[in-house]
Amino acid sequence: MAQSDKFLKVQKRAEEVRQRYRDSQSPYANILVLGDSGAGKSALASTVPTPVFIDSFDPGGTKTDMLQSGISSGLIMADTHYEEDSWKSPYAFRDWERSMLERESEGFFDALGTYVLDSCTRWSDSLMFEIMRKNSRAGKNPQIQDYLVQQLTAVDWMGRIMAYGCNVLVTGHLAFEKDELTGSLESGPLMYGKLAKKIPIAFDECYIMRTKETSAGPKYQVLVHNDGYYHAKTRLGGQKFEAYEEPNIKNLMKKAGTASESYTDKENIFLT
Repeated sequence: MAQSDKFLKVQKRAEEVRQRYRDSQSPYANILVLGDSGAGKSALASTVPTPVFIDSFDPGGTKTDMLQSGISSGLIMADTHYEEDSWKSPYAFRDWERSMLERESEGFFDALGTYVLDSCTRWSDSLMFEIMRKNSRAGKNPQIQDYLVQQLTAVDWMGRIMAYGCNVLVTGHLAFEKDELTGSLESGPLMYGKLAKKIPIAFDECYIMRTKETSAGPKYQVLVHNDGYYHAKTRLGGQKFEAYEEPNIKNLMKKAGTASESYTDKENIFLT
């Protein structure tokens, strides 16, 4: 083969790789927000690009004043029927998965500014309940193989959600696990086993909600950089973000200099 032909083949292969890379890049953010109950995780959903659709698995998770204001105005819609799921009579994950597949086929997510899953902690519980139901063991203790199915299903769905044509915000309850080698505590989402470590890996952004007591009352902040105790991270902001930032997703996206289409509100499809 002539040297010129070899170069042409190399150039063609290189361009194919570049094109695949370009096609795989999304202007939209995928963010995991972890925090204790009452730390402001759900309220953060009122600061994302609109319109916003929330699948709420946390009982009462949409009752905050900020979310209620958005729901009343029509900028936010919330499906709360998953909140009453039961381990003995599970239904939530089955309903959610069916709804997600229908929404995908309809192009529903392309019309959203942000899709919110609140919270992945309760969502993963419902997933385990459904796994048990499918194996005719509803209401009983999970077996080892059930955890592997849960991990594979959850990670697959997270990747699928992140491919939608909108921003994605997933909340989770915060937990700490002791590292067996170092003895140090590591933060992560409150989930079964190895899933607690696998879920954060899937996200570009992992923020920790923190509450600071001041003379004027509690002040909510988001930790966006790993401080050695809380495992936060940001690919979006890099060195542009301080360790603690104000809990406003749109402002953070602007500060990071992301594509304007990602933080610009879309036409509200919820208003008729």
